[in-house]
Amino acid sequence: MDKLKSLMIFMRSAQYGSFSEAARQLGMAPSAVSRAVLRLEDDLGVRLLQRTTRSLTLTEAGNRFYQRSGQILNDLEEAELEVKQSQSMPLGTLRLDLSFTYGKLHIAPALLKFAADYPNLKLNVSFSDRLIDLVEKGIDATVRIGLSTDSRLIMHHLATARYITCAAPQYLDRYGTPTVPTELLQHRCVNFVFPQTRQEPTWKFEQDGRLLDLTVDSYLQFDNSEVILEAVIAGAGIAQLPKFIAANAIAKGDLTLILQSYIPEVGLPIAVLYPQKRYISAKVRVFVEFMTELTAALKRVDIVD
Repeated sequence: MDKLKSLMIFMRSAQYGSFSEAARQLGMAPSAVSRAVLRLEDDLGVRLLQRTTRSLTLTEAGNRFYQRSGQILNDLEEAELEVKQSQSMPLGTLRLDLSFTYGKLHIAPALLKFAADYPNLKLNVSFSDRLIDLVEKGIDATVRIGLSTDSRLIMHHLATARYITCAAPQYLDRYGTPTVPTELLQHRCVNFVFPQTRQEPTWKFEQDGRLLDLTVDSYLQFDNSEVILEAVIAGAGIAQLPKFIAANAIAKGDLTLILQSYIPEVGLPIAVLYPQKRYISAKVRVFVEFMTELTAALKRVDIVD
């Protein structure tokens, strides 16, 4: 029998002054209760309870042990309560790693309200587009655009990021508006370049249910989508950007959406990912709920699909 259970049996026996009553409360045989206390005394090398035919009384050593044991069991009860509450009430520090541009534009502004809603929760937030090991880095959750191949993670799908093609009205007034994707080859294009490889992505289109990849001849390449956005608003040329980056500029009239009938139906998933565990902690659960509500709001204003 483990020492903790023996300790609990001793405490009950001392409280009730009887092995029989302690046994009744614990659902055990009186002989088993008596043996548990005797083994505890043998382990400690001291008599804890003075036995008489009518009752049990604490010895001097037993009284000291009883007081300390009560404190230990109270601490254990409080620790159990704290753990249980942490599963229902968000506490502690929530460590997040957010997709850089999406996180900066659409999540960070809303985190202030999230923090206000959960005052007992501390937020530790990083922004990057690098794939990191959440388990190794101690990250509770991440928001990423794209598929994950890490089987240790739960992927909670939020929305789809679609790529759209756009240009400033002044550029289109000067150079004309392309009506089919191949006409882009005669236009001034601004493209993204991957920082690690310095390679440019092909532009994605769809026609009659068939996906089309187009390699544009870009005269400007940047490894930052926000810089591309600013350049295109200034009239630098045509760009293909995630809708969540260009949508506000389109809504304000700073950019014009072109080639709308060629926008692909498929896109990249936007998702919350978090380590796979038997129980999801309250802090991760409320963050997933927050992201679900935030994404619904972004869908209503046509930021994401």
